[in-house]
Amino acid sequence: MVENEDKFVFPGDEVGMAEEWISGEGTYEDEGKIHAAHFGVVKYNEEDLEARVEAINSIVEVKEGDIVYGVVEARKNSMAVVSIDMVEGSSRGVKEDIEASIHISEVSDDYTEELEDEYLVGDIVRAKVVQAEPTIRLSTIGKQFGVVKGYCSQCRKDMKYKKNKLYCPRCDIYENRKISKAYGKIKLKRKNN
Repeated sequence: MVENEDKFVFPGDEVGMAEEWISGEGTYEDEGKIHAAHFGVVKYNEEDLEARVEAINSIVEVKEGDIVYGVVEARKNSMAVVSIDMVEGSSRGVKEDIEASIHISEVSDDYTEELEDEYLVGDIVRAKVVQAEPTIRLSTIGKQFGVVKGYCSQCRKDMKYKKNKLYCPRCDIYENRKISKAYGKIKLKRKNN
């Protein structure tokens, strides 16, 4: 598993097998697999047989109108808390610990009764910044926004898009989410700035 091309990874993405690589900086080992601990670029050192994830050093400011990717960290009453990892169109990372919120009224064009039916902690979402100051507010209204990578609430494995829901083949269950039309299609490439 040697990759010469830079590949962006999200927290939790598998970057290698423990029998092939040593878990390096920015990674962790779980059940014989090496996973990314944070958003960044996966690098493989063939000499040391080490897989690591390098955080992206340059900093990008988040502005109103930006399209961002982030991890749902918590759900509180009528709000989801998202940790922003990346601004679309930029090869640079954002400042560490940038938190934003998605109010229940900014989830979907449809009426949203329960936030827990739309996002699960750990889901990766694509959202638009509707307010940048004093706090960052996001919206997932529109078909292009919502969950782009979801995990099963039972086993935490990647879910597949099937029948307008997310499906876990391991648990044989379907779960509702506010799913982006880009679910499973997002390919992030490093851009030269």
